[in-house]
Amino acid sequence: MTTSHSPLRVLKAQADNIAKIIKAVERGENPIEDRGGKIAAARGKDSVKFAIVQDDKIVSINLPWATIRITSEMALAALILKYMRGAREDA
Repeated sequence: MTTSHSPLRVLKAQADNIAKIIKAVERGENPIEDRGGKIAAARGKDSVKFAIVQDDKIVSINLPWATIRITSEMALAALILKYMRGAREDA
């Protein structure tokens, strides 16, 4: 598990993976198991809320699907990385 002070390369790898999954879900793919149907239900809403658990905090992010659709995977990863490192900006 990581903290906001973990090595940048480790946090970046995690942010890249999260962004990859989010973009896949936005395209209608199922990159991870959806036992409770929560991912499918989130697709029908205006935005998606997800959390990243770190040793020192839980990062909760709410992103509109429209933003995800027009934002590149790399830009999403950069935004997620900011939150993981402790940024306090609204998405």
